[in-house]
Amino acid sequence: MRTAARTTSGALLAAALAATAAAPAHADPAPGPPTTVRSSVDRNGAQLHVPSYGQELSDGYGSRPTFTTAGPVWEGDTNGVRDVYYGDSAVSSGHPRGMGNGPSYAGSPCASGRMIAFVSEATNIQSTPVPDDRPTVYVRNRAVGKVSRASQTFEGTPFAWAARPKVSDDCQWVSFTAALEGSEKQPRVYRYRIYDGSVRLVSEAGAKADHSSISADGRHVAYASKGNVYVRDLDTGSLEKASVARGGGRPDGPSAGASLSADGRRVAFHSAASNLVEGDRNRATNAFVRDLDTGVTALVKGPAKKSWTARPSLSADGTHVAYTAARTTGGTKNRVPAVYLRELTTGKTQLISMDLAGGRNDLAARNPSVNEDGSVVAFDSASPDLVSGDTNGVSDVFLRTVKNSQ
Repeated sequence: MRTAARTTSGALLAAALAATAAAPAHADPAPGPPTTVRSSVDRNGAQLHVPSYGQELSDGYGSRPTFTTAGPVWEGDTNGVRDVYYGDSAVSSGHPRGMGNGPSYAGSPCASGRMIAFVSEATNIQSTPVPDDRPTVYVRNRAVGKVSRASQTFEGTPFAWAARPKVSDDCQWVSFTAALEGSEKQPRVYRYRIYDGSVRLVSEAGAKADHSSISADGRHVAYASKGNVYVRDLDTGSLEKASVARGGGRPDGPSAGASLSADGRRVAFHSAASNLVEGDRNRATNAFVRDLDTGVTALVKGPAKKSWTARPSLSADGTHVAYTAARTTGGTKNRVPAVYLRELTTGKTQLISMDLAGGRNDLAARNPSVNEDGSVVAFDSASPDLVSGDTNGVSDVFLRTVKNSQ
C-alpha cells in the first residue's frame, strides 16, 4: 500500500510498462546520427594506457561522467594509483595540493556536478589526515573545494569501511554501504546529509544490505538485502519490496542492482527469479522495471530468446533503461556482452555499444549509466572497434549520444 503519493510522469508510461515484456526482439540499428566518443582521455585528448571504468553520468551534464583510472590524465597525476576524475578534473586530489596518497574509486556526481562522492583509501584527502587507509566515503564540493567525510561515525561508532556512494540529484544527500566497527562488521545502507553531516540508517538493522540508489530529493533509497530489492521512504519510514513475484508470492531467485527514477516511483533491477512476470522463460538473469505506484513489473528482454539482461540503469525521468545483454547460446560473438537502451513507452531498443561498422562490439561492453532523459549512455569496454584510433588494449569509458535518433 502506498503511504505517500509520488510525483508521477503521467499515465502513459505506467500503462506501457505492462506491455514491455511483449516488445519485439532487438534489432541492431544501421549507422546514423548517434555518435560514440571516448571520454576517458588525458587533457590533450590522447588515449590512456591503463584501464578506465566506474563511470557514472550526472543528470544535468550528460557529456561528462565521473570515472576511475590510474591515468595519468594530467601531468600532476604522479601517484601511480587509481583516482576519480570528472572529465579531466581530479576529484580525489589530496590536501593541500597534488593527488591522494592511496587509491580512490566509485565516483558519483549530483545533477549539477557540484557535489561528487567517492571512496578513497588515501589518508590525505582532508586537511586533517585520517589515521589509516580504511575505505572511506568522501564528498567534494567542487564549487568551493571543500571535502567532507560521509562515513565517519554512526551514533558514536566509527565505520570500519564504506563503499558504493550515490549522490542525489539535488546535491544534498548521499546513500552508501558501510559496516561499523565491532564484531559483526555487517554491511548496511546509510544516508548522509551533506549540509549538516547527519547519518541515518536506511536498511533494516538486522540484515546485510548493499548496492543503493537514491531519488533526486533523497527521500527514497533502493537497495538489495536478503536476495530482494527494497525501496525505503525516509519521510514516512515505509519499506516496500520491489522484487515481487506474480500474485505477491515469493521470488524463486535473488534480485539486486537497483536503479531508481528521480521521483522514486520506478525502480530497475536484475533478478535470477523466473516468476516475477509472465513470459520469463530464458532460465537466466533478467532486468526488470517496476512501477511502485501501479504495482506493474516489466521484463526487459534480451536480443534473443536465449539471452540474459542485467545491470540496468534507469533514466531520471523513468522513460529509458540502459542495460547489458548477451545470448546464452550461439557462437562466441553472440555471447559477448553488449550495452542496449530501451525506451519503455514504445519498447524501441537500440544497440549502444555499436562498432564503427554498425555492428556489435567485439569485446565485452558493460556497466551502463544513462543520463536524465535517455539521450546519452556511458559504458566501459576494451573493444578496439568503437572509435577510431583505439590501440591501447585496455578498458576505456565511452559516451554514446542517441538523442538525434529518437
